[in-house]
Amino acid sequence: MMIRALIPAVLLTLSVLPANAAGKIAYGSRAGMEVTVTSVSGIGTANAVIKAAHTRQNAKTYCVDYVLNNSNECIERAMRDVQVSDAVFGNCKTGVFTTFNGQKYKFAGRKKASDDVIGSYRVYEGGSLLDGSSASGYPVAIETFRALCPGQAAKEF
Repeated sequence: MMIRALIPAVLLTLSVLPANAAGKIAYGSRAGMEVTVTSVSGIGTANAVIKAAHTRQNAKTYCVDYVLNNSNECIERAMRDVQVSDAVFGNCKTGVFTTFNGQKYKFAGRKKASDDVIGSYRVYEGGSLLDGSSASGYPVAIETFRALCPGQAAKEF
């Protein structure tokens, strides 16, 4: 009987988690640059946290999908060279958030007609508006924000 009472609460909790907060999330713009989510808390709040780890499988995915090299040497090099934070943090009320590379950003809503950007949203780093390109870090930043604060920005890619 107790289990039946818990089922609706568990289903509700699972239904509000963004899909990528239940599996993998990008730390970079190249194929396979991802970490595996280990836990989430406060998603959609002023204290959103996603914890993750860069696993051997993540390194292998990068080697196979981007480097096109399935060797143990490539995997070991990726494990050694990839230095990312073990968590990202977001304040969904203010729009301030971090990425796994440690950068701090501010989500500021939909872009304005006067903005010279290719993305759909305004994301700032250190006071500068990201232009929406991969080189600016926009795709990784907006996907991280979307995972931390679901429902505030529609999926673009």
